[in-house]
This record gives sequence, C-alpha cells and structure tokens, in this order.
Amino acid sequence: MARPRKPARLKLDVDRGVWAIHDGDYKRRTSHGPGHRGEAEKELALYVIERDRQAEEEAVITPSDDDPTNQDPRLVSIATCLAFYGQAKEGTSNASLTGHHIANLLRHWGGKTLAQVKAASCRAYVEARCKERWRPPGAKGKGKLTKPTTAGRELQTLGAAIGHWHREFTLHAKPVVTLPPAGKPHVDWLTESEYARLLRVAQGWRWVSSDLATREPVWERARDTAFVTAWKAKAGDAYHHDDHLERFIEIGFYSGTRSGAILGLRWKRDRLDGWVDFNGVTLFRAGPEAPPSRKRQPPCRIPDRLLPRLLEWRKADLASGLAPTHVVHERGVSMERVDGAFGRAAALAGLDRREIDGSWRVGNEDEDDDLGMPTPHILRHTRATLMLQAGVPPARGRRVPRHDREDGPGDLRPHPFRVPEAGRRGVTDPGWKWDGNPLYGG
Repeated sequence: MARPRKPARLKLDVDRGVWAIHDGDYKRRTSHGPGHRGEAEKELALYVIERDRQAEEEAVITPSDDDPTNQDPRLVSIATCLAFYGQAKEGTSNASLTGHHIANLLRHWGGKTLAQVKAASCRAYVEARCKERWRPPGAKGKGKLTKPTTAGRELQTLGAAIGHWHREFTLHAKPVVTLPPAGKPHVDWLTESEYARLLRVAQGWRWVSSDLATREPVWERARDTAFVTAWKAKAGDAYHHDDHLERFIEIGFYSGTRSGAILGLRWKRDRLDGWVDFNGVTLFRAGPEAPPSRKRQPPCRIPDRLLPRLLEWRKADLASGLAPTHVVHERGVSMERVDGAFGRAAALAGLDRREIDGSWRVGNEDEDDDLGMPTPHILRHTRATLMLQAGVPPARGRRVPRHDREDGPGDLRPHPFRVPEAGRRGVTDPGWKWDGNPLYGG
C-alpha cells in the first residue's frame, strides 16, 4: 500500500541555517533563520494558498475529456467556457483584446450556462452594454457610451469560445450567438492637403491663421513648452529631437501599413517584427515567425517618396548614439501606441472638419452623425483611396494596402470619392500604364 502524501511543511535546512518549505517533490528555501519560525510559517501559509488557487484555476480551465457533463450545455458554465478559450488564445497577436472582451462578458454572463445563450439574452446583453460608458485610461469626463458594434465584437468572442468548446467536447446542442446588426462602414479618409497639415503639425508647426485671399493656412513654429525648455537645458549637447510621430505618419501614409506593424518595424531583420530591406527596396511588415493572426501583413515595395526618408532617418539614428532598434522610437525606446499624440496632432491640424464635403467629423447635433476624429488607421484608408483616385489598378498588388484575412481573399477597401474619367479608365483599362507619380508608390 502506498504511503500517504505528507502535507506541505517546514523543515530546517541545517546546512544553510534557514527554514525550507517541503511539499512532495517541491522544495524551496525561505530567508528566515531558526529564530524566526513565525515568519517562516507565514510564508508557508501564503505558499499553500497560492498552490490551492492555482490548482482550482487549472481544474476550471482544463476540464476532463472523459467527463460527460462537458457535453451538456445546461451543465457547462459560460465562465468555464471563456476561461478555456482564453487559455487557448494565450500567446496570439490578439490575446489582450480577447482578454478585454472576456472581462466584459463575465460581468454579464458569469453566472449563466451555455444553455442560457439565446437570442433574447444576446439582445439583453447588447442593451445593457450600450448603457455603460467607456473612458480611456487617464482620460477625464464621463466618457462615451458603448456602441452596439463593440458589444457585437464581444459577442463574437463568446461565439468563438463556444465553438472552441464544441470542437473539444462535442456539445449535444451548440448554442447560437445572435449578433446585433452590422455597423456602417467608416467612410472617412484624408485628402492630400489634410495629410499635409497633419504632417506639418507633427513636424512642430502650428496653424495660427489663414490667408483670406488664397485661404491657405499660415504657419508658425511652435514654441517650446516649459518642460521641453528645461529638458533641452539639462540635456545640452545630448538633446535629441523627437520625431516619432512624423515618422509614423509618413510610413503610414505612403505604405498603408497598419499601426501595430509600423511601431514594430525594425532596421534589421527580425524573427517576429517587420524590418526595412534597403537592398531589396522592400518593407517587410512582419517577421517569418510572427504569431498567427487573421489579418496578414504581406511585404510591400518601399514607395519612392518614402525611401529617401527612411535612409535619412537611418543615418540620423546611427549618428545619434542611441542605437535604436526600431524605426519609430522615442529617444531610442520602442513604442506601443501613438494614439494620444496622433489625436492631438489631428486636432491642431483642424481635422475636425472634412475637406472633401465640409461636414463635421465631431460636434454634430446628433452624435450618431459623428464620424469621430481621425485615428492612426485612417492613414491606411487614405492610402487605398488616393491610389485609386490616381488611377493605380488594384492588380498592382504589392503597392496596394490590402485587408487580407485568413478567412477570405484580400480586397481593396477604398472610400467613396469622385473619380475623373481618366481615373476610371485607368483602373479598368488593361492597356493603361502608370504615370509614375511618386506620391502613390513608384
């Protein structure tokens, strides 16, 4: 008969002169000597609590394959299903977004089972979520109401979790998640003059007035804030001009690359992130071992207008002594987001009003009419739209920003615009030749 397992306990390590925790094959020394038994017992208690907590989580996230209750939707909790799905998404490119969705789903579905996922309960979830307000970290005010499209994406995560559970355990009856009506497409993009204003602001200029005769903006160099003045005085010759937003905007406009790929772009070849290949004049948006994602990042040719800028930035980085690894960086340190800086630049550039039709992006009497201020992703939409306006055929694949997904072929997504007759002929005429305009690729 096997000897019963001993519980976790303290044993004095005579050689080291400290108490040690013994739990089966697990051993760990504490930092408490023979005269501090009470402190060692507290550490032992914390170890037991953490061990039991981890065991409970593993029991929930890793159900038994032989348990028949895992096939009955009336006995499978939504919390267990979501936790099981969240574990499967660990290490993927959208793991953080999945975790955010799961956190919101658990607040409303945590005490329910899969059998309670019905059309009525899904509609109730959307209604409840649309009454909640969302506020970015650090933002002030009451925030914005959650939109039905956001609740719909969260329900899509719930449906994916149910599908993952069904593939593993084969439910007797698979619940169907009812989604709200699909939202309207975001029909916004920047004109060339709007982009020029945005870039000018990122370069340190401010739009102070407009010429009444030509209606052209009048620019002045932005004054340094008290923080920047003190920073320059302290740094002296070691001060480096921060141009990360300028680099981000130019790369996004000319290449149509997604913001995450731009921020991960490196100067040298990398296994996970993309890099700039000067010899091949190619922009690799992702490395060969990048985590799988539904939205692929195919390489593209470096546009003619962007290539000299990349060479200039590379030369500046080598001379700075910071040795940055990324193309877009803040004093040598890579960045994860530029949303805040981009939003401030868009406001200073007067992008609250669309130049193409004079409508307001924000501030309308009906909030449903608001398109919202431009975000970094608008550069991708702008690239696709301006290329078709210039008559660049969609078939010129590598110069075109494509919305490639694993579940379907890539498709160009321009936005509505007035195309001249020559532009329409250029897109459809097989004998059409590109005029070499460097603004749209090259």
